[in-house]
Amino acid sequence: MMELEDCYSSSTQSLIDDYYRNEEDGATISKEHRKELETSFGHKTIGFFGGISLLIGNMTGPGMVGIALVFQEGGWVLTLAGFIVIMLTSTLAGLFMIESMASIPGNPRFQLRVEFTMLCRFYFGKIGYIIAQIFINVALQATNIASIIVCAQVMDNTVDAIFHKTCGLQAYPSVEWLCVSGTTSDSSPFPGYMFFTIGYLIVLVIIIPLGFLNLDDNIIVQVVAVILMFTLTTSWVISFMINGLSTENLPSFGSGTGIAQIMGNVMFNYAYITTLPSWVNESKPTVNLRRAVWVSASSSTFVFVATGIFGALAFANMPLSSDILSVINSHHGNILTRISVYVFPFVVLASSIPVYSIVVRYNLMQNGLLPKWVANGVAVLLPWLVVIPFMTGNGLNYISNYSSIFFSSIANFIIPLLIYLKSIQFRRSHRKMTAEQQQILKTLVAETIDWEENQHKFTYYAEHHSMFKVFDKLKRIQSAKISLACLIILGILIPLVIVTTFVFPNS
Repeated sequence: MMELEDCYSSSTQSLIDDYYRNEEDGATISKEHRKELETSFGHKTIGFFGGISLLIGNMTGPGMVGIALVFQEGGWVLTLAGFIVIMLTSTLAGLFMIESMASIPGNPRFQLRVEFTMLCRFYFGKIGYIIAQIFINVALQATNIASIIVCAQVMDNTVDAIFHKTCGLQAYPSVEWLCVSGTTSDSSPFPGYMFFTIGYLIVLVIIIPLGFLNLDDNIIVQVVAVILMFTLTTSWVISFMINGLSTENLPSFGSGTGIAQIMGNVMFNYAYITTLPSWVNESKPTVNLRRAVWVSASSSTFVFVATGIFGALAFANMPLSSDILSVINSHHGNILTRISVYVFPFVVLASSIPVYSIVVRYNLMQNGLLPKWVANGVAVLLPWLVVIPFMTGNGLNYISNYSSIFFSSIANFIIPLLIYLKSIQFRRSHRKMTAEQQQILKTLVAETIDWEENQHKFTYYAEHHSMFKVFDKLKRIQSAKISLACLIILGILIPLVIVTTFVFPNS
């Protein structure tokens, strides 16, 4: 039986209509700001397959290229267990956060645009909003930095393969124009620290323009990227099997250092939860959100495990500063395999960079925090400047592990579950809003440029008159217990990861 407060009541509709029509209200926005909003946010046009492609693209990011090394160094038993646990808990955390969005009055089926940071502000106030801005910016920007590193390194290897050398401006140990040739098992062909490389500049020119688009404008890119990703990873697994596999390369349990790195890498691959609100805001009302999230998570996990296990079985003693791309390239496989190494970053990693930039921009612009040009500078351009010290060596490994520990793990796993538990309290109080929450709701309605269109779609689809819930057949208290169990599991794992990473730092 549906709980009374989960129904979309006429009194709530009247409240929202009053907020929307009140021209003297403090939340009313200027014509200039409204015009800026119309070009700064997407509309509800993302379908089911497009949404799956977007979510898979967000998961199959830079951490994916290090999975084979994690399996080899940490052992397959604990690594596989880590993937299963984090897949289940992260998926539930994401779905519970989506239900928290639906708990906001007037938003049972996501008529309003509610980004991650504004969701935090509604339930936790201004302090929660500030904390959310810090965590989501650092978490997503760290992922972008790691993606840029891999793309630039592989592009340099591509340039070297075609022209027999690649060049760049070296910063240390001496400032000079440096050209190198020949592949190595390390991720970057350059020995020192670089200001920039040819590969970096090529990637910059290709990717940055996509970051200035909206999320729904990037869906075609995401669909093509996911299709090619499955094609490439399948070809890798087949190639690994043809060239020979050895069980000696994949221990059941690895070294202490290897085990310490497992959860950091695994969590980094599921650091997509903070992007879910932006996807929900631009999904068509007919999309089955639950199914889309579960299909995306399970498909990505299958790819992670397959490439990790078969990659570890295929290559012995992978260097700690390497990834699967550099290892494949250094072993001089067949021409198709080597081409796939050069193509992979642009169909998988490069496609996720503009998405994270867009999500960061959305969160910085909603509630009028920053104007569009400043938000674009922070979201799109800043990572390309921060990335410079990490373009060579094992900087990617440090970014993956430490950003997962301090920011991505909390932003993607802890905060969403805390939001859900807070939303349960809000629903128990019959959605009685404070003065600050009322003002936030006014702002959300005013800044949702397609609110009237969304409301029409909501009333048109009769089956959407009930609030979105993760478990339709479970009572609210049962869902709360499941979320609390996830929070306890992750609350134990994350500090454990922090301790083990410092005790057994990556070499």
